[in-house]
Amino acid sequence: MNDSIDDLEAKAARLSAELHEVRRELARRRGIPLTAEALRSSRAYAFSANLPLKEVVDGCAESLDCFGFCVVDDVIPQDRIDTLRAEANQAEEKVNRNQRAILEAVKQGVSIDDLSGVEGTDLRPVRRVGYPPKMVNDIVWLPEYAKYLAHPTITAIARAVLDDHLKIAQLHLRPLVGPSDDGTPGGFGHARHRGRADTREWHTDWPHDLAAYGGNDPQKNAGAIRQPFPNITMGLTMIWYLTDVDEDSGATFVVPGSHKDSRNPRGPKDGISVTSPIPGDMQITAKAGAVFIQDSRCWHCSPMHNTGAKRVAVVNRWSPWWVSVNDYAPGSLIDTVCRPLSQAEFDALPRDLKPLMRHLCPTEKDSLQQPVLDRAQAAREQDRWGYRLLEEHPEKVADANSHIHVDIDP
Repeated sequence: MNDSIDDLEAKAARLSAELHEVRRELARRRGIPLTAEALRSSRAYAFSANLPLKEVVDGCAESLDCFGFCVVDDVIPQDRIDTLRAEANQAEEKVNRNQRAILEAVKQGVSIDDLSGVEGTDLRPVRRVGYPPKMVNDIVWLPEYAKYLAHPTITAIARAVLDDHLKIAQLHLRPLVGPSDDGTPGGFGHARHRGRADTREWHTDWPHDLAAYGGNDPQKNAGAIRQPFPNITMGLTMIWYLTDVDEDSGATFVVPGSHKDSRNPRGPKDGISVTSPIPGDMQITAKAGAVFIQDSRCWHCSPMHNTGAKRVAVVNRWSPWWVSVNDYAPGSLIDTVCRPLSQAEFDALPRDLKPLMRHLCPTEKDSLQQPVLDRAQAAREQDRWGYRLLEEHPEKVADANSHIHVDIDP
């Protein structure tokens, strides 16, 4: 080959563009929507939990890979929605009251070490030795919801995308207010910013939230993956809707495909306005009882306009076991990262939920979940097979890997 380096680079660019078009044509023939409008109208990102498990898991995994998100409908039975919504509303009051009491005590000069003794505050020790306590996990006020959190379809999707060993690193309520009688617009964020349908608050989620909750404050910063993000899912954010959501009633905004874009809404060099619409953005639609799941890299936001009723929802963020979730933000008493549980509160959790929240209880021994151990055992058996080959058939050793070829891919 006598082509110059410039010629080869141009050829590589042409082939890359051709491959991109081939993949798009393949997606079209498979019926995968490639525009936000087609995706919005078709709801091709949504699958019912009542379908066969493999069909739902495969469909959601493909949707997460292609679009960066999916929806699982019918997770919570309709006859349970009213009970769970009422529980969430009551829990919201308890969480807010607890947070106010903690912040007021700190404002009055109470030391972190003495906060646990202040009346009206619910704090728990954390697993990390030497770190101060934090607000108790919201799950303690959501016992009915807790029965669904480890739903077999949801956990199967999370395991397929993340890993066999899972952790629920964050769990908190995410209500969205409706319009007030005094004329205050409904929506997310400060009242002065609400009311416009063309306003956003774009971000990605931990561990891909570049601001990491704390900016340059080492006491509150939870850490973040640096740009450009590797092409691997390190977290799933789930929003459990307890009210119907649509374009005017608290539906989450997303930018399909943004989880694989090298830019970020908060990227210092990417020139993206976090408050402005992005071409191709869309809103999720779902009935109460559905679960929205997104790759934590996906650009998304809560709407800053809500002309319908209050949106009631619970958010949780799931991580594989190898992502560090307990280590940082030592001075953040009220953030949602790894809010802890006491031993009694952990013991009261549903059995299937316990492995996912064990890391939140400092007196509970954490351990690798069985599927990870099974994988390790299979790897050990493969290792032993190689040594048996060496001992029992030494004449075959030299050529046993002749079928294995590893290319250097620049």
